[in-house]
Parts: sequence; C-alpha cells; structure tokens
Amino acid sequence: MGSSAEIEFHGNNNYTDQENFSYTAQIANSSVLPMSMHAAIQLDVFEFIAKAGPDAKLFPKELAAQLTTKNPEAPSMLDRILRVLASHSIVGCSLADDEQGNPQRLYSLTPVSKFLVRNEDGVSLGPLMNLVQNKLVGTLLLVGSVEN
Repeated sequence: MGSSAEIEFHGNNNYTDQENFSYTAQIANSSVLPMSMHAAIQLDVFEFIAKAGPDAKLFPKELAAQLTTKNPEAPSMLDRILRVLASHSIVGCSLADDEQGNPQRLYSLTPVSKFLVRNEDGVSLGPLMNLVQNKLVGTLLLVGSVEN
C-alpha cells in the first residue's frame, strides 16, 4: 500500500479518459484566452461595442464592418475570438436572427470587459494586457530561438 503522500501526489484516478483528455487539452490551450483578449483589444472590439451604447449587442458582421480590413472572413474570425471570450464571461453572448432569418451570435460588454474600454480619462486595462501578452510572446520566441 502506498503512503498518503503518494496518494495525494497522484490525485484522484477515478476520472474517465474523456475527462482526463479534456483537462489535458484545456492545459495545452491555456494560451488561447490571453491571445484572444490581445486580438480583441488590438482590434478595438470592446471600444466598438461600447460606442454602440450601454446595452449594445452586436453581430460579428457589424463589428467587422468597423475594421479597416477587406478580409471577407473577418466576421467569422471575430466570432471565433469572441466565442472564446464569451466562454470565460469576458463578453456576453446571445442568439438572434440576422436579416436573412439565420440564427447568429450577438456580443455585448460585461462588467469584466468594461474595464477593457477606455474611460473618460482614456484609461483602461487593455494596454496592460497588451504589455503582458507582448512580453510573453517575446519570451517564448527568445526561449525557442535559444533552444534551437
């Protein structure tokens, strides 16, 4: 019989392979949330939603129309970024029919994302998020180049 320290270290082994796989995938993808936030901040998505009004809910197509890109995939790409943020309650997400009657997601600000919108003094936590993300990416690139 193993020691209690051994049991504590190994944890609960009663999880299914699916649960263990899901948790491992979550750990492996842990950079997705910060990178999604970084992209949304860089694209001013939170600012666009805030400018639409305090209770605004916008389709990704409406947000993409405010970007300077000509990429026809921009609404779909924004939708993927915003779904990640919605799964962490950083933005709100609801469903509504678009002009053609197709169900589409609408995104809104939450109490969390409101801190990523510039206030009356032009201050938000967005630049801090960008600084941290840029340092992280820079460090990863530096470590990767040293290892190769």
